[in-house]
Amino acid sequence: MARTLRTVITNFSSGELNPLLATRTDVGSYFQGAKNCKNFSLLAEGGLMRRPGTSYLATLPAQCRLIPFIFSDDEVAIIVLSNNRMDVYNVSGTALTSNYTTNCNWTTAQLFELNFAQFGDTIYITHRNNAIRKIFRESASSFVVNTFSFDTHSSGYPIYEPYYKYEPSATTIGTSGTSGSVTVTASANTFSASWVGVKIRKDKKTMTITGYTSATVVTATVNETLANTTATTDWDEQTISLLRGYPQAVTFHSNRLWFGGLFSRPAAVLASKASEYTNFDVDDAGASDAIDVDISGDQVNEVRHMLSGKDLMIFTDGGEYYVPSAQDNTITPSNIAIKRQTPYGISRTSPVMFDQAAGFCQKNGKTIREFVYSDIEDGYKSTSVSILAQHLIDSPKQVAIMKGNFVRPEQYAFFLNNGSTHTGKLSVFHSVRDEKIAGWTQWSTRSGDTFDSIVSLNENLIVVGKRTLNSSTVYTLEKFADEDTTTLDCETSATLNQKGTPLVDGGSQSGTTLIADGFTSAPVVNEKFTIAGNATEYTIQAVTNNGSGEYSLNLDKTLAATPSDNAVITLTEGFLHTVNAIYTTEKINAVAGNSSLGEYTVSGSNTITLTSSAGAQATGVKVGFNYIPTVETMPIDKELPEGSLTGLPRRISRAIVDINSTLDMTIKAADKTAKSLVIQQIGFTAGSDLSPVTAKKEFFFLGYDKNPTITISQDDPLPMKLLGMQVEVVFA
Repeated sequence: MARTLRTVITNFSSGELNPLLATRTDVGSYFQGAKNCKNFSLLAEGGLMRRPGTSYLATLPAQCRLIPFIFSDDEVAIIVLSNNRMDVYNVSGTALTSNYTTNCNWTTAQLFELNFAQFGDTIYITHRNNAIRKIFRESASSFVVNTFSFDTHSSGYPIYEPYYKYEPSATTIGTSGTSGSVTVTASANTFSASWVGVKIRKDKKTMTITGYTSATVVTATVNETLANTTATTDWDEQTISLLRGYPQAVTFHSNRLWFGGLFSRPAAVLASKASEYTNFDVDDAGASDAIDVDISGDQVNEVRHMLSGKDLMIFTDGGEYYVPSAQDNTITPSNIAIKRQTPYGISRTSPVMFDQAAGFCQKNGKTIREFVYSDIEDGYKSTSVSILAQHLIDSPKQVAIMKGNFVRPEQYAFFLNNGSTHTGKLSVFHSVRDEKIAGWTQWSTRSGDTFDSIVSLNENLIVVGKRTLNSSTVYTLEKFADEDTTTLDCETSATLNQKGTPLVDGGSQSGTTLIADGFTSAPVVNEKFTIAGNATEYTIQAVTNNGSGEYSLNLDKTLAATPSDNAVITLTEGFLHTVNAIYTTEKINAVAGNSSLGEYTVSGSNTITLTSSAGAQATGVKVGFNYIPTVETMPIDKELPEGSLTGLPRRISRAIVDINSTLDMTIKAADKTAKSLVIQQIGFTAGSDLSPVTAKKEFFFLGYDKNPTITISQDDPLPMKLLGMQVEVVFA
């Protein structure tokens, strides 16, 4: 005898789950998760909301990386770095600085390996192969790129930069003199032609190498008069140089500027003097002096990133470390301690502070971890936050966060994938730590397009769209909407091409031709109209421009009556809208308010013509690319006293779906259920708008399946919130 099981899906707070969990009904997340969850946002209350769409801001010159500039709550900017170039935009898409190339030493291949740290009106940019650069805000509308230079004594020397003896400690150098141009002789093979331009110190006095003779002999210009010419082991060279490489990690912490991870000293950690961010003079190791240490261990761990939080966190390719703050929150050369905490290692993707923890991508490119302080362990622990959705993590190249606020408590971390499986898709982590809520979804844009960079600025989430437009690759700057107010991607406004007040020209017309004038823009084929005093609707078959604003219109039918002279012509269908040129020849969707107006192909004149499905002349039309939100439940299952239903044939007979502020939703159950049910058929009606539905909707299904699921999707670009559902399952 068939039995009926009733179960309730109260929330989707665990998001999309790893396919390997398909039978794990013993895991609590099973009943709060989904088999697929695409283009939805997880809500703190447990429901799902169609992810916000994006507004088009600008077209970018080439592949690029976005960097945030936050000067204040009210003044933010989007730094756009491309090959040897910088552009700057505000969040409205207005260019503040365009095609700036001076001192832009980064290449396209290096863009997502750059690290940066901002202090006030300056952003410091580092890369292990490039000299350090500073992006400086001259004014609200002007940004420049400067070279980074260390502090210099008022006399010109010394330069307060870090020095290090890379050569064996026993190697000595002597000089032929104490001033001017001198010959420098080393006791062992030391030099090469690459040393030209490098500064060295003998007995703490500086020389600049100007010529190469041999591995033991070079010439140099003395910058500070030497004490003597005697050979000595007391010599060193610039820590940071073209010869030895540049730092790849940078941050501000404890009132110091920190660098880490040079090519020749991968485990090095350097810090400026306190409150003097360009002074790296170690001097006598006083409390405020600069710091120069190497992470010790059984292997050399390359410092890749540093992050300032409660403590200074240091991320290497071999593990995670922190520098505990002193009781007075001051780190000094004498008390600095670098403590190893966890052994996982980080990728080259920068970590971020997220929901009271540091989030980072493990070097395998498949695991997202949080590095968080534990009072119980009196140290940091690193736990995986992606273990239930490991399949969504695919070598992320960039991370952005959106912090919660008093209106919406949830926080989101966006990981931009760059692997072979999910390239250009966003794996989105939703978290409310205090409520122990965490889950993953995935966001993508229209088929064939991808996201290529992402950044957050206060309440703004900005992306680069890599789109194929008019058969060419185009990079677009786009902004995600706050909620579900924007339901298209790369959305812009369409301008109604007003026709003015067309009038019949003369009153002796008959047959299938009508002479008219008063058009402010030319009539087009397939536009429909009526004539005052005549209810018959006519369709334009052909248009002839007679000049002086007069047109001959060939009609689909004979005029029903002779129209009056100057009778008003009213367009009833086929309204021309001008759209952004980026859409030329592309298929786009149009919406007006809560109405979906359908899909259109843009003409070569950058126009679309609303068809009969639109019904009437529409204003406030938005156009862009549609994206499809889809959620599929885990197989509907239950542990019964006699065992699990897993693998047994069963049928989902009924579902009651709880929706909120929703227009248009499609639901189906099991692969064998061929029908789809639409909540509300969407169409535009003149002078009215559709009201979103908040209700419980009941659906009935047929067909058996061993692992039955319910799939809910939305084909139209309209608001949608799914809160939960009740499901009835029939089984033997």
